[in-house]
Amino acid sequence: MERPVSLSAGEWRIMEHLWENFPRTLTELVRELSPGTGWSKSTIVTMVGRLEAKGAVTYTERGRARQYEPAIPREQAALVETESLLRRVYRGSVGMMVNTLADGRGLSDRDIEELSAVLEKARRDRK
Repeated sequence: MERPVSLSAGEWRIMEHLWENFPRTLTELVRELSPGTGWSKSTIVTMVGRLEAKGAVTYTERGRARQYEPAIPREQAALVETESLLRRVYRGSVGMMVNTLADGRGLSDRDIEELSAVLEKARRDRK
Protein backbone atom coordinates (compact mmCIF):
# COMPACT_ATOMS: atom_id res chain seq x y z
CA MET A 1 0.00 0.00 0.00
CA GLU A 2 1.18 3.51 -0.74
CA ARG A 3 1.81 6.12 1.95
CA PRO A 4 -1.26 6.23 4.22
CA VAL A 5 -3.45 9.29 3.72
CA SER A 6 -5.35 10.62 6.72
CA LEU A 7 -8.40 12.77 5.91
CA SER A 8 -10.18 15.43 7.92
CA ALA A 9 -13.98 15.33 8.14
CA GLY A 10 -14.28 17.99 5.42
CA GLU A 11 -11.81 16.20 3.18
CA TRP A 12 -13.85 13.00 3.63
CA ARG A 13 -16.91 14.89 2.40
CA ILE A 14 -15.11 15.96 -0.76
CA MET A 15 -13.61 12.52 -1.32
CA GLU A 16 -16.99 10.81 -0.86
CA HIS A 17 -18.36 13.13 -3.52
CA LEU A 18 -15.45 12.43 -5.88
CA TRP A 19 -15.64 8.65 -5.35
CA GLU A 20 -19.25 8.82 -6.48
CA ASN A 21 -18.87 11.52 -9.18
CA PHE A 22 -15.63 11.96 -11.07
CA PRO A 23 -14.01 13.64 -12.80
CA ARG A 24 -15.08 17.04 -11.50
CA THR A 25 -13.81 20.58 -12.03
CA LEU A 26 -13.51 23.00 -9.13
CA THR A 27 -16.52 24.87 -10.49
CA GLU A 28 -18.58 21.67 -10.44
CA LEU A 29 -17.39 20.80 -6.93
CA VAL A 30 -18.33 24.25 -5.64
CA ARG A 31 -21.75 24.10 -7.30
CA GLU A 32 -22.45 20.60 -5.97
CA LEU A 33 -20.98 20.88 -2.46
CA SER A 34 -21.70 24.47 -1.39
CA PRO A 35 -25.47 24.13 -0.90
CA GLY A 36 -25.18 21.19 1.48
CA THR A 37 -22.07 22.34 3.33
CA GLY A 38 -22.23 26.13 3.28
CA TRP A 39 -18.59 26.15 2.17
CA SER A 40 -17.33 29.03 0.07
CA LYS A 41 -15.42 28.58 -3.16
CA SER A 42 -12.14 29.46 -1.40
CA THR A 43 -12.76 26.79 1.27
CA ILE A 44 -13.32 24.10 -1.36
CA VAL A 45 -10.30 25.26 -3.38
CA THR A 46 -8.15 25.09 -0.23
CA MET A 47 -9.39 21.64 0.72
CA VAL A 48 -8.91 20.25 -2.79
CA GLY A 49 -5.37 21.69 -2.72
CA ARG A 50 -4.71 19.87 0.55
CA LEU A 51 -6.09 16.64 -0.88
CA GLU A 52 -3.82 17.05 -3.89
CA ALA A 53 -0.78 17.67 -1.63
CA LYS A 54 -1.63 14.52 0.36
CA GLY A 55 -1.84 12.48 -2.83
CA ALA A 56 -5.55 11.75 -2.37
CA VAL A 57 -6.67 13.43 -5.59
CA THR A 58 -5.12 13.95 -8.97
CA TYR A 59 -6.12 16.08 -11.93
CA THR A 60 -5.94 16.19 -15.68
CA GLU A 61 -5.76 19.46 -17.58
CA ARG A 62 -8.78 19.83 -19.86
CA GLY A 63 -8.67 23.16 -21.62
CA ARG A 64 -8.77 25.88 -18.99
CA ALA A 65 -10.08 23.62 -16.23
CA ARG A 66 -8.57 20.85 -14.17
CA GLN A 67 -10.59 17.64 -13.94
CA TYR A 68 -10.14 16.18 -10.44
CA GLU A 69 -10.55 12.54 -9.51
CA PRO A 70 -9.63 10.31 -6.57
CA ALA A 71 -6.06 9.01 -6.52
CA ILE A 72 -6.81 6.51 -3.73
CA PRO A 73 -9.64 4.00 -3.42
CA ARG A 74 -12.23 4.55 -0.71
CA GLU A 75 -11.30 1.22 0.88
CA GLN A 76 -7.69 2.34 1.37
CA ALA A 77 -8.76 5.58 3.05
CA ALA A 78 -11.27 3.72 5.23
CA LEU A 79 -8.60 1.25 6.35
CA VAL A 80 -6.25 4.06 7.40
CA GLU A 81 -9.02 5.76 9.39
CA THR A 82 -10.19 2.51 10.97
CA GLU A 83 -6.67 1.56 12.07
CA SER A 84 -6.17 5.06 13.50
CA LEU A 85 -9.44 4.87 15.44
CA LEU A 86 -8.61 1.39 16.70
CA ARG A 87 -5.18 2.53 17.98
CA ARG A 88 -6.32 5.83 19.49
CA VAL A 89 -9.59 4.82 21.12
CA TYR A 90 -9.42 1.07 21.70
CA ARG A 91 -5.67 0.54 22.22
CA GLY A 92 -5.65 -1.68 19.14
CA SER A 93 -8.28 -4.08 20.46
CA VAL A 94 -10.90 -5.11 17.89
CA GLY A 95 -12.73 -7.00 20.63
CA MET A 96 -12.99 -3.87 22.77
CA MET A 97 -14.37 -1.93 19.82
CA VAL A 98 -17.01 -4.54 19.01
CA ASN A 99 -17.91 -4.87 22.69
CA THR A 100 -18.39 -1.11 22.92
CA LEU A 101 -20.71 -1.19 19.91
CA ALA A 102 -22.64 -4.14 21.28
CA ASP A 103 -23.05 -2.53 24.71
CA GLY A 104 -23.67 0.99 23.46
CA ARG A 105 -26.18 0.61 20.69
CA GLY A 106 -26.82 -3.07 20.65
CA LEU A 107 -26.24 -5.27 17.66
CA SER A 108 -29.14 -6.33 15.48
CA ASP A 109 -29.44 -9.89 14.24
CA ARG A 110 -28.25 -8.61 10.86
CA ASP A 111 -25.19 -6.95 12.46
CA ILE A 112 -24.32 -10.21 14.21
CA GLU A 113 -24.74 -12.19 10.97
CA GLU A 114 -22.50 -9.73 9.11
CA LEU A 115 -19.84 -9.90 11.84
CA SER A 116 -20.00 -13.70 11.85
CA ALA A 117 -19.54 -13.80 8.07
CA VAL A 118 -16.59 -11.40 8.25
CA LEU A 119 -14.93 -13.42 11.00
CA GLU A 120 -15.49 -16.70 9.17
CA LYS A 121 -13.97 -15.25 5.98
CA ALA A 122 -10.97 -14.00 7.99
CA ARG A 123 -10.53 -17.48 9.48
CA ARG A 124 -10.65 -19.11 6.01
CA ASP A 125 -8.25 -16.55 4.50
CA ARG A 126 -5.65 -17.22 7.22
CA LYS A 127 -5.41 -20.91 6.29
